Amino acid sequence: MTRSLLLTLLGGGAVWLLTVAVVTELVGWLFGWPAVFGGLRIGTAALYWPGQFLTWRGLLAPGHRWIVTVAALVCTAAALALAVRVGLALRGDRSPRFGAGRWADGADVHRSGLL
Repeated sequence: MTRSLLLTLLGGGAVWLLTVAVVTELVGWLFGWPAVFGGLRIGTAALYWPGQFLTWRGLLAPGHRWIVTVAALVCTAAALALAVRVGLALRGDRSPRFGAGRWADGADVHRSGLL
């Protein structure tokens, strides 16, 4: 395994874990950090383990369970996006698809007759 691939995998895992942690804190914040959710209490707020929101579904009223579902979908979408990013890195395809890699250089401008 190359070093850049390993760094890509570790970076993707760290970004995903951070995303799950932020989503967990956001769900806790939306409900006002109730004591029944557990977590480490810091004043009126609480710190939760990443993904702890998945255990809160049964504690919520049926009308509020959709928030946990949406949070799980956001974490799944982040995992899929990172998997695509790692997949592209594994392919090793470095051809420019958009952005500065597709801009014309000096030879292209002269060939077009614009200058």
